[in-house]
Amino acid sequence: MTINLSPQALLTLLLLIIFAPGVSVAGMSAVSLSPELTVDAGLRNDHLDWNIAGTSAGTNPNILSELTWDDVQTYQFRLRGGLNLAMEDNPWFGLYLRGQIGYGRIYSGQNQDSDYDGDNRTQEFSRSNNAADQGDVLDLSFGVGPKFSFLNERLALIPLVGYSYHAQNLKLMDGFQTILAPGHIPPVPPVGPFAGLDSSYDTEWWGPWLGLELRYSTGERLIFKGLTEYHRADFSAEANWNLRQDFAHPVSFEHGADGDGWVHEIGLEFLLRDQWSLSLSGTVQRWQTDAGYDLVFFADGTRQVTRLNRVNWNSTSIQVGLAYDF
Repeated sequence: MTINLSPQALLTLLLLIIFAPGVSVAGMSAVSLSPELTVDAGLRNDHLDWNIAGTSAGTNPNILSELTWDDVQTYQFRLRGGLNLAMEDNPWFGLYLRGQIGYGRIYSGQNQDSDYDGDNRTQEFSRSNNAADQGDVLDLSFGVGPKFSFLNERLALIPLVGYSYHAQNLKLMDGFQTILAPGHIPPVPPVGPFAGLDSSYDTEWWGPWLGLELRYSTGERLIFKGLTEYHRADFSAEANWNLRQDFAHPVSFEHGADGDGWVHEIGLEFLLRDQWSLSLSGTVQRWQTDAGYDLVFFADGTRQVTRLNRVNWNSTSIQVGLAYDF
């Protein structure tokens, strides 16, 4: 039997499901809603590196320039929400929606910028080691999927599909020239500290993901949570190399590539009282790109395209917070 509903009727049904838990609709089972909210904060450590070739074919040399941001330390704050929808006469099956936003301020980090004349990182003619203790990071994610409950609702498995966005605004400051070979144009500063470095490299990763979340209650007070996600991502970046007078400003070059990544998280929630819980979680992320493009904008209006060989981004974090189940 086919039931045709007008858009108005579908909207009315959706509003009843969302805003009227416990109400039966046209003989349907009552729908129960269980919102949850977690606010946490913690420390995050990031590593990001990329390198380009001398030509768009990946030659002359195969690695011309390589930038690395290491031990980038961030104070991070996150707001996470979830919504469980279940039929009251079928508590073993439901729908789960989850979303989160995270923001962090960078307070420590190091950068290395190396340039090479030979293949495979040989004949290094310039290296600077710089501070990277400013900038910020942003993470957004949304997912939805069915929730299957077992063992009298002590165990839950939740396959998820979602979309995420991640950004890092990285800096190069307090320059120190470590290696210098003479005769290169444009000239580089002499060995030692140099003033005025205030360059930036701003990245974006966005795309869909598939995941699986597991929850297990060991008793009345302790809940174990585990999550793994596989992401497909578009990657883009813009840079402002402020001391390069031959480059355009504020956009000196841009990067683009396809990539992917894995996100893994484990956590515990301990019930304090009523619906309040103490949360503890740790997150590991591993992202990388395929080969892409490096598009340089020169001050005279010309452009040049070379090969972006690869971008790698690794991140670990630990968070402590409070969770509330409504």
